[in-house]
Amino acid sequence: MKLLSISLASWLLGLLAILLTSSFLYGEVFNTSDIKGATVTSLIMAALLFALAYAPALSWLRKRLGGCKPALLFPFSSAVLLNLPVFVVGVLAIGRTLAPSEALAFIGAFLLMGTVFGLGFVWNYQDRAI
Repeated sequence: MKLLSISLASWLLGLLAILLTSSFLYGEVFNTSDIKGATVTSLIMAALLFALAYAPALSWLRKRLGGCKPALLFPFSSAVLLNLPVFVVGVLAIGRTLAPSEALAFIGAFLLMGTVFGLGFVWNYQDRAI
């Protein structure tokens, strides 16, 4: 249940980052279609990443290391290493479907989501036996 809460919190922070960045870039007030599009897209991508990459990989890393030490390895892994496919998709979308600023906002949001998930994972599992 705690992993689900961590996932939801990190997704909400990432969604907030996407919406605020687009608001600052375009200087417009959000309309319903912008919010729906960003919410659905980020929710689908985040749910897939959290369920198929973040949680299993960090659990494996925790078992492999015998705990959550070094603690900075977990946020780094979920923020950078496990998000490499997302970064590649974001970079390849530049000029096709995304402007460079939108792609960087997308990449930055998933970097934030991975960092928050990794920190929450360490916070949740740091004192638990394997």
